[in-house]
Amino acid sequence: MTRAGRLLRRDLPGVFPVLPGDRSRAGGAALVLAAALLLWAWVCVPVATGARTFFLRDVFTTHLPLKAFGAAQLRQGSIPAFDPELGLGYPFRGNPNALPFYPGNLLYLVLPFWSAFNLHYALHWLLALFAMRTLARRLGLGSAAALCAGLTYAGSGWMLSALTFYNLLTVAAWWPLAAWGAAGGGRRAIALGGVACGLALLGGEPVTAALGIVPLLAAAVARLGGRRGLASAAAVLGVGAAVALPQLVATLRVLPFTVRGLGLHPSVAANYALAAPRLLELLVPFPFGRPAIAGPTGVWAASVIGTTPLVLTLYPGVIALWLAAAAAARHLSWALLAAAGLALAIAAGFWGELLVRLSFGLFRYPEKFLFWFAFALPLLAGWGLERVVAAADDSPAGRRRRQWVAPLAAGALALGLVAALRLLAPSLLAAVTAGLQRLSSAQRAAALEIVTVQLGLWTVALLAAAVLLLVAALAARRSSGAALVALELAALIQLGPLAATDATAPYRQPAPWAHRLAPDPARGAAVVDELLVFPPWRPDPPYHLPEGRAAIDRMKALDLGAAPGVLYGLTYPLAADLEGMHSPLFALMLDRMPRLSWPERVRWLRSLGLDAAVLFEDPGVLGLVPLDRAERHGVVARLYGVAGPAPRAWWPRRLRVAPSPEAAWAAVSAAADPIAEVTVPRPLPHDPRGSLRLVAETPDRIDLEVVGGGVAVLRRAYQPLYQAHADGQPLPAVAVNLNLLGIVVPPGRHRVTVAVSAWPEWAAAAAALAALAAALALGLARRPYDSAA
Repeated sequence: MTRAGRLLRRDLPGVFPVLPGDRSRAGGAALVLAAALLLWAWVCVPVATGARTFFLRDVFTTHLPLKAFGAAQLRQGSIPAFDPELGLGYPFRGNPNALPFYPGNLLYLVLPFWSAFNLHYALHWLLALFAMRTLARRLGLGSAAALCAGLTYAGSGWMLSALTFYNLLTVAAWWPLAAWGAAGGGRRAIALGGVACGLALLGGEPVTAALGIVPLLAAAVARLGGRRGLASAAAVLGVGAAVALPQLVATLRVLPFTVRGLGLHPSVAANYALAAPRLLELLVPFPFGRPAIAGPTGVWAASVIGTTPLVLTLYPGVIALWLAAAAAARHLSWALLAAAGLALAIAAGFWGELLVRLSFGLFRYPEKFLFWFAFALPLLAGWGLERVVAAADDSPAGRRRRQWVAPLAAGALALGLVAALRLLAPSLLAAVTAGLQRLSSAQRAAALEIVTVQLGLWTVALLAAAVLLLVAALAARRSSGAALVALELAALIQLGPLAATDATAPYRQPAPWAHRLAPDPARGAAVVDELLVFPPWRPDPPYHLPEGRAAIDRMKALDLGAAPGVLYGLTYPLAADLEGMHSPLFALMLDRMPRLSWPERVRWLRSLGLDAAVLFEDPGVLGLVPLDRAERHGVVARLYGVAGPAPRAWWPRRLRVAPSPEAAWAAVSAAADPIAEVTVPRPLPHDPRGSLRLVAETPDRIDLEVVGGGVAVLRRAYQPLYQAHADGQPLPAVAVNLNLLGIVVPPGRHRVTVAVSAWPEWAAAAAALAALAAALALGLARRPYDSAA
């Protein structure tokens, strides 16, 4: 055996299905693992080849635009501080959603964009399975039980929901290996666990990583005891922080001047709390319909939560739920952790003020507490499987009966519910019909269709649960651990619709309007798509397509949406960062934009340098020039050009003092010409005869030639990290027109450089590389007995 193989077999036992002590059951577990890998390949091989893509939620709305920009910059050898293509300059290097320092970005250097982008999702989904399986082996589970834990973790509703979050998925995939290292306790385990922790932190989802400290401590203390376990966990976290140092430094640099850094409002922090009725999802995958899917099968109960939830379903597989319940009493700390995750996800919705205080305003979305549930339940399921199988092997007949009577009773109950639904369906439909008399005939027909379809889905789900539980009772009776794992895999297949992909063909060419606006992609065009503005300018999106979310995203691509518009030279100065990484000045503008009249909005479009707007109504206002229109699925989309938008840099003719952000907002909204006359926060000397020329521009550096004294205006979001110099002397910066970057230039002719320093991140990167090299050397070092093999 090679040295690498010996090290992996000794230190990462969960990777190998056949180990001493469970060789007799390894064959069945291996077949189940092969089946799971085939299912993974069925979804992921097409995305790896670039033929298809994940697309739901943040995949397109947040991550694709950021990763497209980052990939283009990385190919030029740069990791910029800001992304000027979005929102006048989102933070990029310190943005947890961008993963700027993550090693997986190297894929973008060797693969086409669509393959590299989607391989991140595919490979981390697969890693999650093996990582949890490895942790389970470390905690003493056999091969079948460890596989059960891995499949439950990777195939749960929580993990499939994480497939829509590029950064959260990264934390989820690596964290079991971080816990594995903490539970190991030796220098090698701590080193390798620390590397996994560092990769999770480089993945960037800080709230989930912070919550992950609790299960990491639980694993370490459970295996090593209190004092040693705490020390081991602290060491893993310390190594992880050292490896992730550049991301931590970059985030701390930009955070103070962001919406998140200034602290969220309690009402925002409490968004996406878990509604208690959703606990039904533990038993039935989609009791309220399939989120993010259109039509009667995708209805979501407005009375429950009112919007698509953060975690699309809690369902962990009915077999895993039963097995976890069987192990709860013997592994009480893990059972309490799982229960605490559910309880806090519900209760924290009432504690917005407390969340803000405890997290310094950074925490939001109480559903993130479900990470504890998602992490603990798979391990409980593995322990439960071993208890069930061991009891059937070794116990007397009376005890053996108790191991399979629970799934038998639950299966019988599920069958009873199926029969009840079938019997009560006509009465339920009659009651619904009677309650809808005030609606039109079309509305009644639509409502009845939804109720009928949902009743059918409930019936199928309960019938599937009944069959699975009854067969599980037989498997428990016969002490077949592999069969129980196979049944858990079958239960999780019901969540397949959440691993949704779409063909990349509609996104591989620029939309016709994009080519019209910018025949040369290098020049680009600044656009606003009314579907993407936030807060929205219109109450409802215009597209309601029965084909589902994929069809809507294709329509948005034709309407110059950022996915994939950023791939073809389009920029989006009005794009909101839904994670709150944009500046508070930019947020003030976005929050108030829906209140404006169209003439006032046009002034802001000009100030921000918008070239075009895609709208779904005719505003009938000067300053917007009709360019084209298209009807898609009964909806008319209109393309307008913006008359006289601001250039990338300019010299205004007049300055107007607006001493507060509110005053600047009002002044720009009412300005006759927000380019010729700009607002500044204090009186400043300004020569109206001055001029400037844009010499060069990159994301982190702008060079200007300026003649005359006064304020030069850049079409960039005002950020304190920008530093300006001329003739070796620093120049002050001011916020112009509320949120643009202005540089105060002294009289005369000057070469002005505006740039963001990168030395703190590169110093941190050097330290992180040293820490990574040391950790890998320690983790893979030869022990004295290695040479004896």
